[in-house]
Amino acid sequence: MHQPYLPGMTMPPRPTESRDARTALATYPAMSTEDLCRHAKPLGRAAELLVDSALVRLGERVYPADEHERHDRLLLLPSGASLRLQVKTRHTQNGRGDYIFTLRQRSERGCTGRGPYEPQDFDILAAVVLTENVIRFTADWQLRQVIHASEIAELRRNPRQSLDAALARLGHTDAIPGGWDGDLDLAA
Repeated sequence: MHQPYLPGMTMPPRPTESRDARTALATYPAMSTEDLCRHAKPLGRAAELLVDSALVRLGERVYPADEHERHDRLLLLPSGASLRLQVKTRHTQNGRGDYIFTLRQRSERGCTGRGPYEPQDFDILAAVVLTENVIRFTADWQLRQVIHASEIAELRRNPRQSLDAALARLGHTDAIPGGWDGDLDLAA
């Protein structure tokens, strides 16, 4: 059963771009690099939604930022403070099985980026390996981040651990449920 249309009103056909995207994305992650770049926007949105889902499941309050901000999400802490999150995703591994994130702003066309981010652009990076459905949060500022294949199982098993480490690195140990007893030198 479907929703009846208004009399005399028919739905427009799906645009060609939308049909092409659906066909290409149906094969994810087994897509060509060209298709990954062509469909970077919906894949980036999928990564942002995965971050939203994880944070909500962890009891956090997260809100999308406006499209042209230098960050993707705002994380509201119990104290009322907010942190800016930047979401980056990788779909492919290097030869050793690691996922390498190069922090560049996305471009309007393609996936090469417009230039590097600056430290003041966001507080926490949410590095998403979309093919594995895992996220590593970090407040360790580096333009190149790596998630090693050996880390995937622990990131999946304990999704809160990297978020708490990032909060501790930023001095927000009061926002960590149960408190923080970790080593700040390791809080990346």
